[in-house]
Amino acid sequence: MKTFVQSLVCPLLFCLSAFAANRDALIFTHYDLTATVTPSQMEFDVRGSVTLRNDSESPQKYAVMQISSTLKWRTITINSEPVEYLAQPYTTDIDHTGAVSEITITLPKPLDPKQSVTIALEYGGTIPADSLRLTRIGTPTEDALRSDWDQVSPTFTGVRGLGFVTWYPVSTDAASLSDGNAVFETIADWRRKQTGASMHINLCIAARESAIQVILANGAESKSDKTPPDTTCKSYDYTLAPLLVPAFVIGPLEPLERPAETVYHVKGHGTAAQDYAAEFERLAPLAAQWLGAPHEHAVFVELTGRAAAPYETGALMFAPLGQGNRLTTDIAASYELAQVSKRSFRPWIDYGLAHFLQLLTVEQETGRAGALKYLEQYAGPLSAADKTPTGDDVKLRSLINTDDELFYRAKSLFVFSMLRDIVGDHALTAAITSYQSADDHDASYFQKLVETKSKKDLEWFFDDWVYRDRGLPDFKIVSAYPRQILGGQFLTTITVENSGTAAAEVPVSIVVRGGERSARVLVKAGEKASARINSTVLPTQVIVNDGSVPESNLTNNTYDIPANSAPAPPPSPEPPPPPPPSTL
Repeated sequence: MKTFVQSLVCPLLFCLSAFAANRDALIFTHYDLTATVTPSQMEFDVRGSVTLRNDSESPQKYAVMQISSTLKWRTITINSEPVEYLAQPYTTDIDHTGAVSEITITLPKPLDPKQSVTIALEYGGTIPADSLRLTRIGTPTEDALRSDWDQVSPTFTGVRGLGFVTWYPVSTDAASLSDGNAVFETIADWRRKQTGASMHINLCIAARESAIQVILANGAESKSDKTPPDTTCKSYDYTLAPLLVPAFVIGPLEPLERPAETVYHVKGHGTAAQDYAAEFERLAPLAAQWLGAPHEHAVFVELTGRAAAPYETGALMFAPLGQGNRLTTDIAASYELAQVSKRSFRPWIDYGLAHFLQLLTVEQETGRAGALKYLEQYAGPLSAADKTPTGDDVKLRSLINTDDELFYRAKSLFVFSMLRDIVGDHALTAAITSYQSADDHDASYFQKLVETKSKKDLEWFFDDWVYRDRGLPDFKIVSAYPRQILGGQFLTTITVENSGTAAAEVPVSIVVRGGERSARVLVKAGEKASARINSTVLPTQVIVNDGSVPESNLTNNTYDIPANSAPAPPPSPEPPPPPPPSTL
């Protein structure tokens, strides 16, 4: 019988081959797992099987699988026979602990290309609150735990999948948060490769604890067909996709049922749950206007940490309740409304629309000034990150290709906001409500929708902001020339230069006594353009960009007009002399 090799003291040839195993060669095509959670003991135990397919061009002798470092492998069999494997820790930030427990399995025979193997397995342990991957790069512990709040505990069990806790087996190369965008790229690459894989999860809790525990997950609920003795179970099915993160919740939560949403909350927080549900319903017409009617029942789960970071995955949203700020509640509710109303497999559309609905909500509640402040919180980080790209980065960092969360959230938000300013509400709402992810077979699909509804040519915009990463514009007022015209009014001619690398249609305003007057002007990269604005009095200042367009430099956007700078209007022409008297 083949033996389990667990220690680092192992046969030399086996160790060398384990380190040489290709983590990318085998694709997970099916999971069939039963997870038993014992909250009172903080235990998490799994048994079941995974099916792997060789997608490489050569036979593979080894299979690599990883789970969170606080979980331990127990048994691995193929066709009911134990197989030889090496288990060892592997440092990587795809998991909240900053490491995984990795096994390299020696297959009974090499797996040929396009062939599959089903591996039975058992593993388990604990899933404590852990944020080592964040604290070791300098994040304060309290802040780190607000982000990495996943855990199995007597009072709350909430666990998100790959990228937070590897509670189901995966296989990726190491990635570090200290290495730029490496973690996001690694996770996104794995999700793309596993797209279409099926996952059946049977979530169980000990029967003695089931009376006070609710089981929830973000998959499609199905029949529970593998119930271990003395347990209560619920089953869920998934089809893996690039934006799907399998997640589950088990806890003493109370439901507040509404027609479009269920709010699960801890005991004693019923009023806060009702407030959230009321805001969700109040904002539903705005979401329907822009995105269409909801097509899923929304599920909200209260996070018990007051400052815990909200998180959404499909129709399931985690967030604190009762923050004492209605706008904070509105922002969470609008995001959840977006997720159940309009989905896309493209991150820039899916997440961009969700943040865009948040912007519309803020504008509805606080006006244009509040909306611009909402954009401001994304503009700074985007300006720091989106430096002028070179080489392959122009395509790799484009919105249709990027794995950078800042880009597909922040930059996408600005894309939708700028499109609104360019084509207007009517055309953009028509394009968004017409969008169907199933029909999106080409990167230009959404562009064509907007162009059809607006009757405008937007190739320049999508080329600079979506299909390629051109960086950001940098606007500067070169000159502002006011002159008095007939009727006592003033006409100010403003020349704007864009020394950045992306074109944009930007607002230009003159400041006059009692307010501002504005116009919009398209300024292409490396070029100049002019705008002309009328006013009844001499303007005192000119401003380019009110914050609605992200820029690489916002320090050069104003121009002061000196007093008495406008020349007097030309004198009126002298009237012609009267005709000579008639001699008749």
